[in-house]
Amino acid sequence: MNNKLTLEDIDVVVVDSDRVSRQTIRNILTDHGIKRITMASNMRDMVSTLDISAPDLLIADHEMPDGDLSDFVHKLRHYETKYNPFLPIIATAWSPTHETVRSIIQSGVDHIVSKPLSAGQLMQRIKVLALARKPFIVTSQYIGPDRRKKDDERPSEITPVSVPNTLNMKATGGGEISPAVLQAEVDACIKQVNIQKLERNAQQVGFLVDRIVPGLAMGGPDETTSRSLDRLLYVSEDIARRMGGTPYAHVSELCKTLIGVTKRIIDSGDFPAPKDVELLKPVAKSIQAGFDEKGEDAQRMAMEISKSVKGGQEKSQLR
Repeated sequence: MNNKLTLEDIDVVVVDSDRVSRQTIRNILTDHGIKRITMASNMRDMVSTLDISAPDLLIADHEMPDGDLSDFVHKLRHYETKYNPFLPIIATAWSPTHETVRSIIQSGVDHIVSKPLSAGQLMQRIKVLALARKPFIVTSQYIGPDRRKKDDERPSEITPVSVPNTLNMKATGGGEISPAVLQAEVDACIKQVNIQKLERNAQQVGFLVDRIVPGLAMGGPDETTSRSLDRLLYVSEDIARRMGGTPYAHVSELCKTLIGVTKRIIDSGDFPAPKDVELLKPVAKSIQAGFDEKGEDAQRMAMEISKSVKGGQEKSQLR
């Protein structure tokens, strides 16, 4: 191991339902100077541990008896939990299939290590996380390490975000960081990620509506359209959840309108109201326009569109 790394002060949480696997990981870590190790055998114990302290690294098996690691990591990265969304994570798996690897990667983990574990492979992953962790990128469905190939010359609007990494600070001699300072760094980074996520979500709204409206033209939604409607509702609610304190707060009324329209279409089953279907495109375009503009003019525009939409709804209900 690189002698520039100092590992005795890093805090690691190891989660595995198999006692032998847990002990194997512990032995590998202690053999390389890592002393502060907390063991857990399931999701419940892992969450209880995270409630008590903020580790520098999580090493967890993707199969847990009481939960799904990929689902947990996805929620963590999208800060739908109260824990540090930028926590370095290594997932372990026995002979993972292509689908398993895809699911784990798309959740936002940093690395996957196959079992039976190789000490060299595990410690190499920890070294990379400590010295050269990848920055995060944000898309409409993903928040996590940038896995784009270096030789990909295609233009991209996605700007990588350098995230807080206490593993790096401790392992390279930076020492402990106070909870208050760490939280301030996490909050500042969340703001950057939040803005990018809102912009990606706005693009996703337009894409989904363009798929949904033709799918509803012949009546009730088919399976593909139903999935798109569910996704549209999630994205709309995610926009509303992230809106406060951003330059895009003026779009919140439009998002509420879109959420209401989408819910009514979903609840209507095979008989969506034509008026609701007609509203999808103008509301989606208005949301996208709202993200292109900031300030008082944009706020007035959003309010006028929202009032117009609501007025149309009320007239429709009176007929």
